[in-house]
Amino acid sequence: LAIAALASPVSQQTISPVWGAVTVSVNHAQAITATVLLGYVWRAYYGIHTWSILPYLALVAFWMPAIQQYLFQYSSKLGPVAGPVLLGFASCHTIIIGCGYAAAQAIEVLDLQAQLGNVAGVALPAVLLDFGYFRPLEYVLARLGLPWVQSATDLLSPTRLQPLMAVALTALSPEKPWWLFSLGAPALLHMLLANPHFDGPYNMAVVNRDLAPTKWTLLDRTWSNTGYISVLEDQNLNYRVLRCDHSLLGGEWQLTTERRSSGWLVNEPIYAVFQMLEAVRLVETEKKTADSAAQALVVGLGIGTAPKSLMAHGIYTTTVELDPAVYGFAKQYFGMPSDAASGQVVLADAIFWADAAVGSGDGKYDYILHDVFTGGAEPLSLFTDGFLGHLRALLTREGVIAINYAGDLAMPLTARVLNTIDQVFDGQCKAFRDAAPSSSMNPTSAGGFVNVVVFCRNSPGEVKFRQPSRKDFLGSKSRETYLLPKAEWEVQFPLRTNGSMTVDVSRHEVLKKGDERLWTAQVEESAIRHWRVMRNVLPAKVWEL
Repeated sequence: LAIAALASPVSQQTISPVWGAVTVSVNHAQAITATVLLGYVWRAYYGIHTWSILPYLALVAFWMPAIQQYLFQYSSKLGPVAGPVLLGFASCHTIIIGCGYAAAQAIEVLDLQAQLGNVAGVALPAVLLDFGYFRPLEYVLARLGLPWVQSATDLLSPTRLQPLMAVALTALSPEKPWWLFSLGAPALLHMLLANPHFDGPYNMAVVNRDLAPTKWTLLDRTWSNTGYISVLEDQNLNYRVLRCDHSLLGGEWQLTTERRSSGWLVNEPIYAVFQMLEAVRLVETEKKTADSAAQALVVGLGIGTAPKSLMAHGIYTTTVELDPAVYGFAKQYFGMPSDAASGQVVLADAIFWADAAVGSGDGKYDYILHDVFTGGAEPLSLFTDGFLGHLRALLTREGVIAINYAGDLAMPLTARVLNTIDQVFDGQCKAFRDAAPSSSMNPTSAGGFVNVVVFCRNSPGEVKFRQPSRKDFLGSKSRETYLLPKAEWEVQFPLRTNGSMTVDVSRHEVLKKGDERLWTAQVEESAIRHWRVMRNVLPAKVWEL
Protein backbone atom coordinates (compact mmCIF):
# COMPACT_ATOMS: atom_id res chain seq x y z
CA LEU A 1 0.00 0.00 0.00
CA ALA A 2 2.97 2.34 0.45
CA ILE A 3 3.72 1.87 -3.26
CA ALA A 4 0.05 2.55 -4.03
CA ALA A 5 0.25 5.76 -1.97
CA LEU A 6 3.27 6.83 -4.03
CA ALA A 7 1.68 5.79 -7.34
CA SER A 8 -1.21 8.21 -6.78
CA PRO A 9 0.72 11.54 -6.84
CA VAL A 10 3.29 10.21 -9.33
CA SER A 11 0.52 9.32 -11.78
CA GLN A 12 -1.05 12.75 -11.40
CA GLN A 13 2.29 14.48 -11.89
CA THR A 14 3.11 12.54 -15.06
CA ILE A 15 -0.22 13.29 -16.77
CA SER A 16 -0.64 16.89 -15.53
CA PRO A 17 1.59 18.35 -18.30
CA VAL A 18 -0.88 17.02 -20.87
CA TRP A 19 -4.17 17.83 -19.12
CA GLY A 20 -3.40 20.20 -16.27
CA ALA A 21 -3.15 19.60 -12.53
CA VAL A 22 -6.72 20.67 -11.79
CA THR A 23 -8.42 18.49 -14.40
CA VAL A 24 -6.48 15.36 -13.43
CA SER A 25 -7.39 15.87 -9.76
CA VAL A 26 -11.16 15.86 -10.37
CA ASN A 27 -12.65 13.14 -8.10
CA HIS A 28 -9.16 11.67 -7.67
CA ALA A 29 -9.33 11.38 -3.87
CA GLN A 30 -12.65 9.55 -3.99
CA ALA A 31 -11.42 7.28 -6.79
CA ILE A 32 -8.25 6.12 -5.03
CA THR A 33 -10.22 5.45 -1.84
CA ALA A 34 -12.63 3.27 -3.79
CA THR A 35 -9.96 1.42 -5.76
CA VAL A 36 -8.05 0.34 -2.65
CA LEU A 37 -11.28 -1.08 -1.25
CA LEU A 38 -12.09 -2.68 -4.59
CA GLY A 39 -8.74 -4.45 -4.75
CA TYR A 40 -9.04 -5.65 -1.16
CA VAL A 41 -12.61 -6.92 -1.51
CA TRP A 42 -11.79 -8.55 -4.85
CA ARG A 43 -9.17 -10.70 -3.19
CA ALA A 44 -11.19 -11.37 -0.04
CA TYR A 45 -14.26 -12.68 -1.84
CA TYR A 46 -13.16 -13.73 -5.30
CA GLY A 47 -9.43 -14.53 -5.08
CA ILE A 48 -9.09 -18.30 -5.03
CA HIS A 49 -5.59 -18.76 -6.44
CA THR A 50 -2.45 -18.93 -4.30
CA TRP A 51 0.04 -17.29 -6.65
CA SER A 52 1.05 -13.65 -6.11
CA ILE A 53 -0.26 -10.83 -8.27
CA LEU A 54 2.84 -8.68 -7.66
CA PRO A 55 5.02 -10.00 -10.53
CA TYR A 56 2.29 -9.16 -13.04
CA LEU A 57 1.70 -5.80 -11.38
CA ALA A 58 5.44 -5.08 -11.62
CA LEU A 59 5.34 -5.87 -15.35
CA VAL A 60 2.49 -3.40 -15.84
CA ALA A 61 4.44 -0.78 -13.86
CA PHE A 62 7.55 -1.28 -16.02
CA TRP A 63 5.51 -0.63 -19.17
CA MET A 64 3.49 2.25 -17.71
CA PRO A 65 5.66 5.06 -19.22
CA ALA A 66 5.27 3.50 -22.68
CA ILE A 67 1.51 3.10 -22.18
CA GLN A 68 1.24 6.76 -21.20
CA GLN A 69 3.32 7.87 -24.18
CA TYR A 70 1.01 5.98 -26.52
CA LEU A 71 -2.18 7.40 -25.00
CA PHE A 72 -0.89 10.98 -24.80
CA GLN A 73 -0.97 11.29 -28.59
CA TYR A 74 -4.77 11.06 -28.43
CA SER A 75 -5.11 13.86 -25.87
CA SER A 76 -6.95 16.22 -28.22
CA LYS A 77 -9.47 13.56 -29.21
CA LEU A 78 -9.98 12.46 -25.61
CA GLY A 79 -10.36 16.02 -24.32
CA PRO A 80 -9.98 17.42 -20.79
CA VAL A 81 -12.65 15.18 -19.24
CA ALA A 82 -12.29 11.70 -20.74
CA GLY A 83 -8.51 12.00 -21.06
CA PRO A 84 -7.70 12.34 -17.35
CA VAL A 85 -10.22 9.60 -16.52
CA LEU A 86 -8.68 7.13 -18.96
CA LEU A 87 -5.07 7.95 -18.08
CA GLY A 88 -5.87 8.03 -14.38
CA PHE A 89 -7.32 4.54 -14.55
CA ALA A 90 -4.48 3.20 -16.70
CA SER A 91 -1.56 4.72 -14.80
CA CYS A 92 -2.88 4.98 -11.24
CA HIS A 93 -5.92 2.88 -10.42
CA THR A 94 -4.65 -0.30 -12.05
CA ILE A 95 -1.64 -0.15 -9.73
CA ILE A 96 -3.72 0.74 -6.66
CA ILE A 97 -6.26 -2.04 -7.27
CA GLY A 98 -3.42 -4.52 -7.61
CA CYS A 99 -1.75 -3.24 -4.43
CA GLY A 100 -5.03 -3.49 -2.51
CA TYR A 101 -5.43 -7.03 -3.80
CA ALA A 102 -1.87 -7.90 -2.73
CA ALA A 103 -2.40 -6.35 0.72
CA ALA A 104 -5.49 -8.50 1.28
CA GLN A 105 -3.56 -11.57 0.17
CA ALA A 106 -0.67 -10.74 2.50
CA ILE A 107 -2.82 -10.64 5.65
CA GLU A 108 -4.73 -13.82 4.89
CA VAL A 109 -2.37 -15.58 7.32
CA LEU A 110 -4.22 -13.78 10.14
CA ASP A 111 -7.46 -15.55 9.14
CA LEU A 112 -9.54 -12.52 10.16
CA GLN A 113 -12.72 -13.77 8.49
CA ALA A 114 -12.71 -16.84 10.70
CA GLN A 115 -12.19 -14.73 13.82
CA LEU A 116 -14.45 -11.74 13.05
CA GLY A 117 -16.95 -13.13 10.62
CA ASN A 118 -17.24 -13.09 6.85
CA VAL A 119 -18.26 -9.42 6.65
CA ALA A 120 -16.40 -7.81 9.56
CA GLY A 121 -13.27 -9.83 8.80
CA VAL A 122 -13.12 -8.11 5.41
CA ALA A 123 -14.64 -4.69 6.10
CA LEU A 124 -12.70 -3.84 9.26
CA PRO A 125 -9.14 -4.40 7.95
CA ALA A 126 -10.06 -2.90 4.56
CA VAL A 127 -11.32 0.33 6.12
CA LEU A 128 -8.42 0.53 8.58
CA LEU A 129 -5.81 -0.01 5.88
CA ASP A 130 -7.51 2.45 3.53
CA PHE A 131 -8.36 5.32 5.88
CA GLY A 132 -5.82 4.68 8.61
CA TYR A 133 -2.74 4.01 6.49
CA PHE A 134 -3.10 4.48 2.73
CA ARG A 135 -4.94 7.83 2.61
CA PRO A 136 -2.81 9.61 5.28
CA LEU A 137 0.40 8.39 3.64
CA GLU A 138 -0.84 9.41 0.18
CA TYR A 139 -1.73 12.88 1.50
CA VAL A 140 1.69 13.40 3.07
CA LEU A 141 3.50 12.26 -0.07
CA ALA A 142 1.34 14.32 -2.44
CA ARG A 143 1.21 17.57 -0.44
CA LEU A 144 4.52 17.61 1.40
CA GLY A 145 7.01 14.88 0.59
CA LEU A 146 7.22 14.86 -3.20
CA PRO A 147 7.02 18.66 -3.77
CA TRP A 148 9.79 19.24 -1.22
CA VAL A 149 12.04 16.50 -2.60
CA GLN A 150 11.48 17.44 -6.24
CA SER A 151 12.27 21.11 -5.63
CA ALA A 152 15.58 20.03 -4.10
CA THR A 153 16.75 17.37 -6.58
CA ASP A 154 16.06 16.04 -10.07
CA LEU A 155 16.92 12.49 -9.04
CA LEU A 156 13.39 11.67 -7.87
CA SER A 157 11.34 13.21 -10.66
CA PRO A 158 7.98 11.53 -11.39
CA THR A 159 9.31 9.87 -14.55
CA ARG A 160 12.20 8.38 -12.56
CA LEU A 161 9.96 7.25 -9.73
CA GLN A 162 7.87 5.18 -12.15
CA PRO A 163 10.59 2.56 -12.84
CA LEU A 164 11.64 2.68 -9.18
CA MET A 165 8.11 1.67 -8.18
CA ALA A 166 8.27 -1.21 -10.65
CA VAL A 167 11.56 -2.34 -9.13
CA ALA A 168 10.05 -2.08 -5.63
CA LEU A 169 7.10 -4.26 -6.66
CA THR A 170 9.57 -6.78 -8.05
CA ALA A 171 11.54 -6.83 -4.81
CA LEU A 172 8.41 -7.23 -2.67
CA SER A 173 7.02 -10.09 -4.71
CA PRO A 174 7.21 -13.40 -2.81
CA GLU A 175 7.41 -15.14 -6.17
CA LYS A 176 10.05 -14.17 -8.70
CA PRO A 177 9.37 -15.66 -12.12
CA TRP A 178 12.34 -14.12 -13.85
CA TRP A 179 10.98 -14.90 -17.29
CA LEU A 180 8.14 -12.48 -16.46
CA PHE A 181 10.43 -9.76 -15.15
CA SER A 182 12.62 -10.08 -18.23
CA LEU A 183 9.68 -8.78 -20.23
CA GLY A 184 10.18 -5.50 -18.38
CA ALA A 185 13.73 -5.05 -19.70
CA PRO A 186 12.56 -3.80 -23.14
CA ALA A 187 10.35 -1.28 -21.32
CA LEU A 188 13.38 0.10 -19.49
CA LEU A 189 15.36 0.37 -22.72
CA HIS A 190 12.45 2.12 -24.42
CA MET A 191 12.16 4.55 -21.51
CA LEU A 192 15.88 5.37 -21.50
CA LEU A 193 16.34 5.72 -25.26
CA ALA A 194 13.01 6.42 -26.95
CA ASN A 195 10.53 7.89 -24.47
CA PRO A 196 10.43 11.72 -24.77
CA HIS A 197 8.91 12.13 -21.31
CA PHE A 198 11.74 10.52 -19.36
CA ASP A 199 14.30 13.08 -18.17
CA GLY A 200 17.43 11.14 -19.04
CA PRO A 201 20.56 12.29 -20.90
CA TYR A 202 19.32 11.12 -24.33
CA ASN A 203 15.64 12.01 -24.10
CA MET A 204 15.88 15.74 -24.87
CA ALA A 205 17.01 14.82 -28.38
CA VAL A 206 13.99 12.51 -28.68
CA VAL A 207 11.67 15.38 -27.74
CA ASN A 208 13.15 17.74 -30.32
CA ARG A 209 13.07 15.04 -32.97
CA ASP A 210 9.34 14.61 -32.35
CA LEU A 211 8.79 18.39 -32.21
CA ALA A 212 10.66 19.07 -35.47
CA PRO A 213 7.53 18.95 -37.71
CA THR A 214 5.91 21.67 -35.57
CA LYS A 215 9.01 23.95 -35.79
CA TRP A 216 9.17 24.09 -32.00
CA THR A 217 12.28 23.37 -29.92
CA LEU A 218 12.56 22.37 -26.28
CA LEU A 219 15.39 24.39 -24.72
CA ASP A 220 15.23 23.12 -21.16
CA ARG A 221 12.95 21.35 -18.69
CA THR A 222 12.75 20.13 -15.12
CA TRP A 223 10.30 18.94 -12.49
CA SER A 224 9.75 21.16 -9.48
CA ASN A 225 7.34 21.83 -6.65
CA THR A 226 4.66 23.34 -8.89
CA GLY A 227 4.88 20.75 -11.66
CA TYR A 228 6.60 20.26 -15.00
CA ILE A 229 8.52 23.41 -15.98
CA SER A 230 9.94 23.84 -19.48
CA VAL A 231 11.22 26.48 -21.89
CA LEU A 232 10.24 26.18 -25.55
CA GLU A 233 10.88 28.27 -28.64
CA ASP A 234 8.95 28.64 -31.89
CA GLN A 235 11.53 28.63 -34.68
CA ASN A 236 9.11 30.06 -37.25
CA LEU A 237 7.76 33.05 -35.33
CA ASN A 238 10.80 33.46 -33.05
CA TYR A 239 9.18 33.61 -29.65
CA ARG A 240 9.98 31.79 -26.43
CA VAL A 241 7.63 30.61 -23.68
CA LEU A 242 7.85 29.34 -20.12
CA ARG A 243 5.48 26.46 -19.50
CA CYS A 244 4.13 25.03 -16.24
CA ASP A 245 2.14 21.83 -16.80
CA HIS A 246 -0.67 22.74 -19.24
CA SER A 247 -0.33 26.52 -18.94
CA LEU A 248 2.03 29.31 -19.93
CA LEU A 249 3.66 31.52 -17.32
CA GLY A 250 4.72 34.00 -19.98
CA GLY A 251 6.77 34.43 -23.10
CA GLU A 252 8.71 36.87 -25.25
CA TRP A 253 9.06 37.69 -28.91
CA GLN A 254 12.78 37.48 -29.57
CA LEU A 255 14.72 40.49 -30.85
CA THR A 256 15.80 39.16 -34.24
CA THR A 257 17.82 41.04 -36.86
CA GLU A 258 14.69 41.54 -38.93
CA ARG A 259 12.75 42.97 -36.00
CA ARG A 260 15.65 45.19 -35.02
CA SER A 261 15.69 46.61 -38.54
CA SER A 262 11.98 47.43 -38.22
CA GLY A 263 12.58 49.49 -35.08
CA TRP A 264 12.41 46.98 -32.24
CA LEU A 265 14.78 47.70 -29.36
CA VAL A 266 13.93 44.96 -26.84
CA ASN A 267 12.25 41.57 -26.56
CA GLU A 268 8.49 42.02 -26.36
CA PRO A 269 6.12 40.01 -24.12
CA ILE A 270 3.58 37.80 -25.84
CA TYR A 271 0.81 38.79 -23.39
CA ALA A 272 -0.35 42.37 -22.91
CA VAL A 273 -1.43 41.71 -19.32
CA PHE A 274 2.15 41.76 -18.03
CA GLN A 275 2.63 45.31 -19.28
CA MET A 276 -0.78 46.45 -18.07
CA LEU A 277 0.30 45.50 -14.56
CA GLU A 278 3.10 48.06 -14.83
CA ALA A 279 0.47 50.80 -15.01
CA VAL A 280 0.53 50.92 -11.19
CA ARG A 281 3.22 53.57 -11.74
CA LEU A 282 0.75 55.63 -13.73
CA VAL A 283 -1.99 55.80 -11.08
CA GLU A 284 -2.27 59.36 -9.81
CA THR A 285 -2.10 59.87 -6.05
CA GLU A 286 -1.85 62.94 -3.83
CA LYS A 287 1.80 62.37 -3.03
CA LYS A 288 3.91 60.56 -5.58
CA THR A 289 7.17 58.87 -4.62
CA ALA A 290 10.07 59.16 -7.06
CA ASP A 291 11.04 55.87 -8.68
CA SER A 292 14.51 56.03 -7.17
CA ALA A 293 12.98 56.15 -3.67
CA ALA A 294 10.10 53.74 -4.29
CA GLN A 295 9.82 50.07 -3.38
CA ALA A 296 7.72 47.43 -5.09
CA LEU A 297 6.50 43.94 -4.22
CA VAL A 298 5.71 41.40 -6.95
CA VAL A 299 3.82 38.23 -6.00
CA GLY A 300 4.50 35.62 -8.69
CA LEU A 301 7.52 35.85 -10.97
CA GLY A 302 6.59 34.17 -14.27
CA ILE A 303 9.28 35.08 -16.80
CA GLY A 304 9.98 38.30 -14.89
CA THR A 305 8.42 40.87 -17.25
CA ALA A 306 6.92 43.05 -14.50
CA PRO A 307 9.80 42.96 -11.98
CA LYS A 308 12.34 43.59 -14.76
CA SER A 309 10.49 46.71 -15.84
CA LEU A 310 10.15 48.03 -12.29
CA MET A 311 13.87 47.52 -11.72
CA ALA A 312 14.61 49.23 -15.03
CA HIS A 313 12.79 52.31 -13.69
CA GLY A 314 15.05 52.28 -10.62
CA ILE A 315 12.45 50.86 -8.22
CA TYR A 316 13.83 48.42 -5.66
CA THR A 317 11.70 45.32 -6.26
CA THR A 318 11.10 42.33 -4.01
CA THR A 319 9.64 39.34 -5.85
CA VAL A 320 8.07 36.41 -4.00
CA GLU A 321 8.09 33.18 -6.02
CA LEU A 322 7.19 29.68 -4.86
CA ASP A 323 9.07 27.66 -7.48
CA PRO A 324 12.88 27.79 -7.64
CA ALA A 325 12.82 26.28 -11.14
CA VAL A 326 10.73 29.19 -12.43
CA TYR A 327 13.28 31.63 -11.02
CA GLY A 328 16.16 29.65 -12.52
CA PHE A 329 14.65 29.59 -15.99
CA ALA A 330 13.60 33.25 -15.78
CA LYS A 331 17.25 34.15 -15.16
CA GLN A 332 18.71 31.80 -17.75
CA TYR A 333 16.31 32.28 -20.65
CA PHE A 334 14.40 35.54 -20.08
CA GLY A 335 16.98 37.95 -18.68
CA MET A 336 15.71 38.19 -15.12
CA PRO A 337 18.50 39.83 -13.07
CA SER A 338 20.01 37.95 -10.16
CA ASP A 339 19.66 39.43 -6.69
CA ALA A 340 21.36 42.79 -6.85
CA ALA A 341 21.06 46.38 -5.77
CA SER A 342 17.92 46.76 -7.90
CA GLY A 343 15.94 44.01 -6.21
CA GLN A 344 15.69 40.57 -4.65
CA VAL A 345 13.79 37.32 -5.23
CA VAL A 346 12.43 35.50 -2.20
CA LEU A 347 11.65 31.81 -2.73
CA ALA A 348 8.71 31.25 -0.40
CA ASP A 349 4.99 30.57 -0.15
CA ALA A 350 3.42 34.01 -0.56
CA ILE A 351 0.75 33.34 2.08
CA PHE A 352 3.25 32.58 4.83
CA TRP A 353 5.63 35.27 3.64
CA ALA A 354 2.97 37.99 3.68
CA ASP A 355 1.72 36.89 7.09
CA ALA A 356 5.26 37.10 8.49
CA ALA A 357 5.91 40.44 6.78
CA VAL A 358 2.77 41.99 8.26
CA GLY A 359 3.57 40.54 11.67
CA SER A 360 7.10 41.90 11.70
CA GLY A 361 6.02 45.36 10.59
CA ASP A 362 9.04 45.58 8.31
CA GLY A 363 8.74 47.07 4.87
CA LYS A 364 6.09 49.13 3.16
CA TYR A 365 5.66 49.11 -0.59
CA ASP A 366 4.62 51.89 -2.93
CA TYR A 367 3.54 49.34 -5.54
CA ILE A 368 2.35 45.75 -5.32
CA LEU A 369 1.79 43.50 -8.35
CA HIS A 370 -0.17 40.28 -7.80
CA ASP A 371 0.02 37.75 -10.66
CA VAL A 372 -0.11 34.10 -9.63
CA PHE A 373 -1.95 32.16 -12.35
CA THR A 374 -0.34 28.75 -12.90
CA GLY A 375 -1.17 25.21 -13.90
CA GLY A 376 -4.51 26.11 -15.47
CA ALA A 377 -6.18 27.84 -12.52
CA GLU A 378 -5.84 30.64 -10.03
CA PRO A 379 -4.87 29.54 -6.50
CA LEU A 380 -7.91 30.83 -4.63
CA SER A 381 -6.05 31.03 -1.33
CA LEU A 382 -4.22 34.03 -2.80
CA PHE A 383 -7.51 35.83 -3.48
CA THR A 384 -9.13 35.57 -0.06
CA ASP A 385 -9.93 38.70 1.89
CA GLY A 386 -7.33 37.66 4.45
CA PHE A 387 -4.42 37.47 2.02
CA LEU A 388 -5.49 40.58 0.13
CA GLY A 389 -5.85 42.35 3.47
CA HIS A 390 -2.24 41.46 4.26
CA LEU A 391 -1.15 42.92 0.94
CA ARG A 392 -3.04 46.12 1.69
CA ALA A 393 -1.33 46.30 5.07
CA LEU A 394 2.01 46.17 3.24
CA LEU A 395 1.17 49.20 1.08
CA THR A 396 2.23 52.72 1.95
CA ARG A 397 -0.59 55.20 2.49
CA GLU A 398 -0.35 56.39 -1.12
CA GLY A 399 0.42 52.90 -2.42
CA VAL A 400 -1.23 51.21 -5.39
CA ILE A 401 -1.82 47.54 -6.15
CA ALA A 402 -2.47 45.76 -9.46
CA ILE A 403 -4.04 42.29 -9.35
CA ASN A 404 -4.34 39.98 -12.34
CA TYR A 405 -7.17 37.46 -12.28
CA ALA A 406 -7.71 35.01 -15.13
CA GLY A 407 -11.15 33.52 -15.52
CA ASP A 408 -14.52 33.64 -17.21
CA LEU A 409 -16.40 36.84 -16.51
CA ALA A 410 -19.69 34.96 -16.71
CA MET A 411 -18.85 32.69 -13.77
CA PRO A 412 -20.02 33.46 -10.20
CA LEU A 413 -16.53 32.69 -8.89
CA THR A 414 -15.08 35.56 -10.94
CA ALA A 415 -17.74 37.89 -9.55
CA ARG A 416 -16.87 36.74 -6.02
CA VAL A 417 -13.14 37.34 -6.52
CA LEU A 418 -13.63 40.77 -8.09
CA ASN A 419 -15.97 41.77 -5.30
CA THR A 420 -13.52 40.52 -2.68
CA ILE A 421 -10.80 42.74 -4.13
CA ASP A 422 -13.21 45.68 -4.27
CA GLN A 423 -14.33 45.17 -0.67
CA VAL A 424 -10.81 44.83 0.74
CA PHE A 425 -9.83 48.13 -0.90
CA ASP A 426 -13.04 49.97 0.03
CA GLY A 427 -14.26 50.32 -3.54
CA GLN A 428 -11.21 52.34 -4.59
CA CYS A 429 -10.64 50.12 -7.63
CA LYS A 430 -11.03 49.87 -11.38
CA ALA A 431 -10.81 46.71 -13.49
CA PHE A 432 -9.78 46.24 -17.12
CA ARG A 433 -9.67 43.26 -19.43
CA ASP A 434 -6.42 42.74 -21.35
CA ALA A 435 -8.03 42.53 -24.79
CA ALA A 436 -11.06 43.88 -26.57
CA PRO A 437 -14.25 41.85 -26.12
CA SER A 438 -15.58 40.03 -29.14
CA SER A 439 -17.90 41.92 -31.45
CA SER A 440 -20.86 40.01 -30.03
CA MET A 441 -20.23 41.42 -26.55
CA ASN A 442 -20.84 44.73 -24.93
CA PRO A 443 -17.40 46.11 -23.89
CA THR A 444 -18.29 45.70 -20.22
CA SER A 445 -20.34 42.53 -20.49
CA ALA A 446 -19.45 39.19 -18.99
CA GLY A 447 -18.35 36.16 -20.91
CA GLY A 448 -15.18 34.58 -22.18
CA PHE A 449 -11.94 33.48 -20.53
CA VAL A 450 -9.84 36.62 -20.12
CA ASN A 451 -7.26 38.27 -17.91
CA VAL A 452 -8.70 41.04 -15.77
CA VAL A 453 -6.31 43.51 -14.13
CA VAL A 454 -7.70 45.31 -11.09
CA PHE A 455 -6.01 48.54 -9.93
CA CYS A 456 -6.72 49.70 -6.37
CA ARG A 457 -5.59 52.65 -4.29
CA ASN A 458 -4.79 52.36 -0.61
CA SER A 459 -5.94 55.92 0.06
CA PRO A 460 -9.41 57.26 -0.76
CA GLY A 461 -9.95 58.52 -4.27
CA GLU A 462 -10.73 57.48 -7.82
CA VAL A 463 -8.26 55.42 -9.81
CA LYS A 464 -6.96 57.71 -12.56
CA PHE A 465 -3.94 57.23 -14.80
CA ARG A 466 -1.53 59.88 -15.98
CA GLN A 467 -0.49 59.83 -19.60
CA PRO A 468 2.69 57.78 -20.02
CA SER A 469 5.84 59.40 -21.33
CA ARG A 470 8.42 57.83 -23.63
CA LYS A 471 10.52 56.98 -20.58
CA ASP A 472 7.70 54.76 -19.28
CA PHE A 473 7.83 52.58 -22.39
CA LEU A 474 11.45 51.43 -21.84
CA GLY A 475 11.96 51.20 -25.58
CA SER A 476 9.09 48.74 -26.01
CA LYS A 477 6.63 49.10 -28.88
CA SER A 478 4.21 46.80 -27.07
CA ARG A 479 4.15 49.07 -24.02
CA GLU A 480 3.23 51.99 -26.25
CA THR A 481 0.05 50.09 -27.10
CA TYR A 482 -0.83 48.24 -23.90
CA LEU A 483 0.75 49.98 -20.91
CA LEU A 484 -2.10 52.45 -20.38
CA PRO A 485 -5.39 50.59 -19.69
CA LYS A 486 -8.03 51.45 -22.27
CA ALA A 487 -11.25 52.99 -21.00
CA GLU A 488 -13.29 50.94 -23.46
CA TRP A 489 -11.87 47.74 -21.94
CA GLU A 490 -13.03 48.59 -18.42
CA VAL A 491 -15.00 45.87 -16.65
CA GLN A 492 -17.70 46.79 -14.15
CA PHE A 493 -17.63 45.10 -10.76
CA PRO A 494 -20.56 42.66 -10.79
CA LEU A 495 -21.81 43.45 -7.28
CA ARG A 496 -21.76 47.21 -7.57
CA THR A 497 -24.94 49.14 -8.24
CA ASN A 498 -24.73 52.36 -10.26
CA GLY A 499 -21.04 52.62 -9.50
CA SER A 500 -21.45 52.27 -5.72
CA MET A 501 -21.29 49.14 -3.61
CA THR A 502 -24.47 47.38 -2.51
CA VAL A 503 -23.83 47.39 1.21
CA ASP A 504 -26.07 44.55 2.37
CA VAL A 505 -25.06 42.10 -0.34
CA SER A 506 -21.50 42.76 -1.37
CA ARG A 507 -20.04 42.82 2.15
CA HIS A 508 -20.93 39.15 2.48
CA GLU A 509 -20.12 38.11 -1.09
CA VAL A 510 -16.40 37.80 -0.46
CA LEU A 511 -13.96 34.92 -0.60
CA LYS A 512 -12.75 34.00 2.87
CA LYS A 513 -10.07 31.61 4.04
CA GLY A 514 -11.58 28.13 4.07
CA ASP A 515 -14.09 28.92 1.30
CA GLU A 516 -11.85 27.53 -1.43
CA ARG A 517 -13.47 24.08 -1.38
CA LEU A 518 -16.91 25.59 -1.88
CA TRP A 519 -15.78 26.70 -5.33
CA THR A 520 -14.07 23.49 -6.43
CA ALA A 521 -16.58 22.77 -9.19
CA GLN A 522 -16.12 26.21 -10.75
CA VAL A 523 -12.33 26.01 -10.48
CA GLU A 524 -12.51 22.69 -12.33
CA GLU A 525 -14.81 24.15 -14.97
CA SER A 526 -12.48 27.12 -15.42
CA ALA A 527 -9.50 24.79 -15.78
CA ILE A 528 -11.30 22.81 -18.49
CA ARG A 529 -12.04 26.02 -20.39
CA HIS A 530 -8.44 27.13 -19.99
CA TRP A 531 -7.24 23.76 -21.33
CA ARG A 532 -9.21 24.35 -24.52
CA VAL A 533 -7.82 27.89 -24.81
CA MET A 534 -4.25 26.61 -24.48
CA ARG A 535 -4.82 24.00 -27.19
CA ASN A 536 -5.41 26.91 -29.57
CA VAL A 537 -2.27 28.73 -28.41
CA LEU A 538 0.29 25.96 -28.98
CA PRO A 539 0.08 22.82 -31.14
CA ALA A 540 -1.22 19.70 -29.42
CA LYS A 541 2.10 17.97 -30.08
CA VAL A 542 3.90 20.55 -27.93
CA TRP A 543 1.56 19.93 -24.99
CA GLU A 544 1.86 16.14 -25.41
CA LEU A 545 5.65 16.25 -25.03
